[in-house]
Amino acid sequence: MHIDQLWRYPVKSFGGERIDAATIEADGVRGDHVWAVVDSDSGNIVSAKKFRRFGVLLSCAARIVDDTDARDPEALELVLPDGTTVRGCDREVHDLLSQVVGRPVRLEAQPRSYDEAPLHLVSRAAVDALGTGEPADVALRRFRPQIVVATSGPAGFVEDDWIGRKVTMSAAVLEPSKRTARCVMVTLDHQEVPARRDMLRDLMKIHQVPTLPDEKPAPCIGVYATVRAEGTIAEGDAVEIR
Repeated sequence: MHIDQLWRYPVKSFGGERIDAATIEADGVRGDHVWAVVDSDSGNIVSAKKFRRFGVLLSCAARIVDDTDARDPEALELVLPDGTTVRGCDREVHDLLSQVVGRPVRLEAQPRSYDEAPLHLVSRAAVDALGTGEPADVALRRFRPQIVVATSGPAGFVEDDWIGRKVTMSAAVLEPSKRTARCVMVTLDHQEVPARRDMLRDLMKIHQVPTLPDEKPAPCIGVYATVRAEGTIAEGDAVEIR
């Protein structure tokens, strides 16, 4: 079992960037979720979960070009749906994002916050078990994991059994806390990955389980995890479950 892919999402609700190595800090991957788009009228951070208004953000990409300070606007590069590339420090960045969304918004560095947990793991075995009929690397993008794990066994939702155990990757130790319930976001366009309107319905048919023992069943794939020990990890590193 080993790390197959690593991703981070510098801007909340934007597409992410694949990276060769990641520094796992107490609150997640360095450079992950350090920026957000804010509604200029309300002052609220926007989310693609409100897909009718903000789902288009998933078609934008973001990457950190210099890890020295991920909150430095010069270090943030955005690619908009029409291919326009802009840095976080460019004067027109707020206007360009407002044009994409169709309402006044601005880009801001923010304290990191997550809906459930700082890390999200998905196994290739689970994606294979879905049988989406598309390449696994395409299907994976819809689920927005930071860590993709490759296993040597048959297809199946293997990470369901990681809850409450320790996942060791090099010096980093993670503790999966609950299964990841899915929402409408898995059906939307994700950068170059096209919309798949039936994805949530298919997942409900194939794998509807409680996120925790005392909760109601939900369409799940992947697990959320917290950090027990920090460290640097890289693609190809061995993964141990204890």
